[in-house]
Amino acid sequence: MVRIGVGLAAAALLYWGSVPDAAAQESAADIARSLTFRQGTVTLGNNLATVKQTPDFRFLDSKDTETFLNKLWGNPPEASRNKLGMLLPNKNPMGADRWAVVVTYDDAGYVSDADAEKINYDELLRDLQESVREASKQRVANGYEAFELIGWARPPYYDKEAKKLYWARRLRFAGAKEDTLNYEIRVLGRQGVLSLNVVGGIGQLEEINRTAPDLLAMVSFNQGNLYSEFNPSTDKVAAYGLAGLIAGGLLTKAGFFKGLIAMLLASKKLVFVGGLALLAGAWTAIKRFFGSRQA
Repeated sequence: MVRIGVGLAAAALLYWGSVPDAAAQESAADIARSLTFRQGTVTLGNNLATVKQTPDFRFLDSKDTETFLNKLWGNPPEASRNKLGMLLPNKNPMGADRWAVVVTYDDAGYVSDADAEKINYDELLRDLQESVREASKQRVANGYEAFELIGWARPPYYDKEAKKLYWARRLRFAGAKEDTLNYEIRVLGRQGVLSLNVVGGIGQLEEINRTAPDLLAMVSFNQGNLYSEFNPSTDKVAAYGLAGLIAGGLLTKAGFFKGLIAMLLASKKLVFVGGLALLAGAWTAIKRFFGSRQA
């Protein structure tokens, strides 16, 4: 199954499913043929930002991203709405080592980085782990599997010059064959934040780590939306700083966060479940968009 959510409240979670029957594979191939995989430079939103892709990536626009997530990765409509697009590595997107980058934009306002050098990431992790333990109890009570936040798969790092932040969390779900990788990249802008949520398994951590610098370099805000253009007289300011951004935009103060995130994680509406298949037929249909290189 693939599970895609928002922030830590429903972290981007990916599980593997079973191989479908021949009819399902044929249907997936038809869906794949309907998608337009874009190369080179693409514009996000209404001239909001630009993605300058390397030859190792292809891009799906908002509409095709919704189709891909819903019909190929089996997510319900709620999980794929309001996406700017999706970046896919130049490999078999249905293979065992598949991963992808879902791009969204949060117009919550200008996120101050004044706390960048003051954040104690070990302490933040302990707070998150405590919140997850409490939330896990409520998830179990609501009929979902228990889970735990194991730790940082990659500790948070903030590039103050580029105004880009990234980190990765390692989560473990009861009964899962491998841990879940929750890899996040944020690009700060004048009136909001671009989110690059990497959907993959823990086995892809090393590859994603190698690729992270390319991802960071590919995405940038356009003129008019730059962080440096913030106007305190007219522009909205977000209710949280970098620590809150890492915690999912919910961390305004520890007490509030611990109670709210437990409530959110306990809510069935925020857990998106769907089937994911290893669709060999679909790969045959779309590999022409990715050249001859395969995983």
